[in-house]
Amino acid sequence: MNQLTRPVWAEVDRAAIAHNVAEFRRLIDTDCQLMVVVKSDGYGHGDLETARAALASGASWLAVALPEEGVRLRRSGIAAPILVLGSLAAEQLEMCVTKDLVVTVYQWEQAQALSRIASRLQKTVRVHVKVDTGMGRLGIPVEQAVDFTAGLQRLPGVEVQGVFTHFATADQPLGEYVRFQQQRFGEALKQLTAARLRIPLRHSANTAATLYLPDTHMDMVRVGLGIYGLLPIPSKSVPGVSLKPALSLFARVTSVRRVSAGTAISYGTSYVTWRETSIAVLPIGYGDGVSRQLGNRGCVLLDETRFPIVGHVTMDHIMIDVGDHPVQIGDEAVLLGGQAADAVTADEWADWMGTISYEVTCMIGSRVPRVYVQRTDAR
Repeated sequence: MNQLTRPVWAEVDRAAIAHNVAEFRRLIDTDCQLMVVVKSDGYGHGDLETARAALASGASWLAVALPEEGVRLRRSGIAAPILVLGSLAAEQLEMCVTKDLVVTVYQWEQAQALSRIASRLQKTVRVHVKVDTGMGRLGIPVEQAVDFTAGLQRLPGVEVQGVFTHFATADQPLGEYVRFQQQRFGEALKQLTAARLRIPLRHSANTAATLYLPDTHMDMVRVGLGIYGLLPIPSKSVPGVSLKPALSLFARVTSVRRVSAGTAISYGTSYVTWRETSIAVLPIGYGDGVSRQLGNRGCVLLDETRFPIVGHVTMDHIMIDVGDHPVQIGDEAVLLGGQAADAVTADEWADWMGTISYEVTCMIGSRVPRVYVQRTDAR
């Protein structure tokens, strides 16, 4: 870590990402394409590094939420097809056309605007029609899918390349609602076929559906969380599939103080020592994405031992009660990841915070340097 000046860093293992891509490729048919979702800076792992590792390991598509995220990838030399999943403002449409980004469409006025821009620039913009089968967020209603798609195919400069939907119950994919949505999407596809509207790519499966519902794979799957080594249902693994978390978070001890019983720790005095003990300070806090919810709940690994985070998490520091353990300034603490036989996981953070692992890795802020490694071992 000599290249770092701040004693805080996140390690991202390219080999883990490559391994996870290979695991998903094994799950799907050879003629089914794998789209890797790298929005929100690759769920906090780094969009460019994730994209490169994924494409080199068998992914053929990328997905982002914002066109600006796609432009960043294009400027870094990524030539693979990139689908923009999110909603767009009028000001964002031209960059999609000029940078050859594939656009999610479900609004007629926006489709017309894309056509005008593409015609003016003498380009073709590829689009994927989003059908709302029950998410209630973005998409064309099922009963309007045929008329909307037929209209799109008549617009100059517009190529309808795909049609897709998004499941609302990613964390409970075996319930009735996902089957209801699947049925609704099937109805839309049948109507499109009956109207002789041929669309090359049909896709509906997110990470959860890709893992647990193989009959949803269709022509392409969209995998986000799983590429980073995390399960949408932590307690439900898939036999024969082994995912490796790609991100670890570290900090070095910058202070150790011996305090007496009855000493209040951090803002709000929510923790008061009950014995003579040592308090170690790590220079990382909620300004870096370590949630205040982890105060008096979470723990870190130091010297292969779990120690609790005590007191409120502050913007730039957290305090660790290390008891009588001989912790020294400069010792490496693991906030996320493994040390020896133990590991603090994103799923544990999510439990302590009352959230999901998606949020945990996305929270880790830009002032935490990312270090990219290529490990052969599981840390």
